[in-house]
Amino acid sequence: MMKRKIIIKNIIITLIILILTGLTVSCGFISQQSSDRQSPSDIDISDRDIADNEINNKDDLNEEIKSEEQAPEDLPEEPPKPTGKTTLTISVVGDIMAHMPQVDAARQDDGTYDFKPVFQDVKPYLEKADIAMGNLETTISNYEIGYTGYPRFRTPEAILEALKYAGFDVITTANNHSLDGVEFGVENTLNKLDEYGFLHTGTARSPEEREQVLIVEKNDIKIAILAYTYGTNGMEAAVDKEKLTYMVNYLNDEARIKQDIKKAREQGAEVVIGCIHWGDEYVRQPSDTQKQIADRLFSYGMDIIFGSHPHVLQPMDRKTITDPDGSEREVFVIYSLGNFVSNQRDRYRDSGVILNLEIVKDYDAQTVGLGKIDYIPTWVHKYTENGKLHYRILPVADYMDQNLIGDAEQRIKEVWHETTQHLNNDQIRARE
Repeated sequence: MMKRKIIIKNIIITLIILILTGLTVSCGFISQQSSDRQSPSDIDISDRDIADNEINNKDDLNEEIKSEEQAPEDLPEEPPKPTGKTTLTISVVGDIMAHMPQVDAARQDDGTYDFKPVFQDVKPYLEKADIAMGNLETTISNYEIGYTGYPRFRTPEAILEALKYAGFDVITTANNHSLDGVEFGVENTLNKLDEYGFLHTGTARSPEEREQVLIVEKNDIKIAILAYTYGTNGMEAAVDKEKLTYMVNYLNDEARIKQDIKKAREQGAEVVIGCIHWGDEYVRQPSDTQKQIADRLFSYGMDIIFGSHPHVLQPMDRKTITDPDGSEREVFVIYSLGNFVSNQRDRYRDSGVILNLEIVKDYDAQTVGLGKIDYIPTWVHKYTENGKLHYRILPVADYMDQNLIGDAEQRIKEVWHETTQHLNNDQIRARE
């Protein structure tokens, strides 16, 4: 019995030793694994360090880029502000007409038309201008509809080719013959003006076109050109009433004129020019009505008025006015530029002028105003050569001593004296 107890005791002791030995080995293995791993807190700290380094690097790079972008040597330099003065010269003529004798004279043997010789002598003067302007007192027709003179002018498009050859840039179309070709005449005239590359104002093909203001910018000076007529010889009765609201600019709609001037100023116009078809035919002095209208147009903000319709020259006036806000402004009006070309041969109706007007922009004084104004007297020389009729617009001063044939020599000298005595004043004189 005693021996059995001893055996059991030894077995128990052996088991205990084995258990303790296993526990010791297990603890050592676990301890080794733990020493080979990082704690979660160690991982978090390491990742944040890397992220922070990346952010810092990006910030440093951005600062370097920003510093480089802001470096004075790399910034684009602002263009220097202009100083001194810039000028723009406008040359303007009166009524460009095409009576049937003129059309017949332009007809060539092959049935085409060539008006260019009419303008060859004035071409050098018109080409010198920054902007050359004229009043087209006819409509452009075609062979199918036909060509006619007074009282309803419908002219071959070849006259536009000649005007382009002569150096014209802007054509005004608001006059008493605007509707001579009714709707077709208005639309075809403007279409052809577009084809030949002219700027134009005074009539329109749509309400949208009517609302546009012609603004021309040259030599850093921006001008607006507007045109209006007193009437259209009753031809408005033959035009659709809805179309009549936009097809022709009428002088009696002064509310609309005010709006046009306002719109021009809003669009940056520094000078506003009005081409006004008004007055009494063949009368060499402006009427009281013309003077009153001119004063109103100036009060609305117009700066320059070029008049037409009387078919004879009327005087000009350069003066200083006081605007409603109390500021002073210099303005200019020539009440009639006369005929530039026509078949009218009576005294005073056979002559006109090229008026040259300078606009000056003074950057230092921050002003835009009138500069030098002068004019070139012109005369329409009508003559026959080799059995064919010819018309030529002559600069009078260039041809007074050219021994023109027949009465032409005497007449051109008379035109010089008639024109200069009528137009010269203390401020404005003919160019000799």
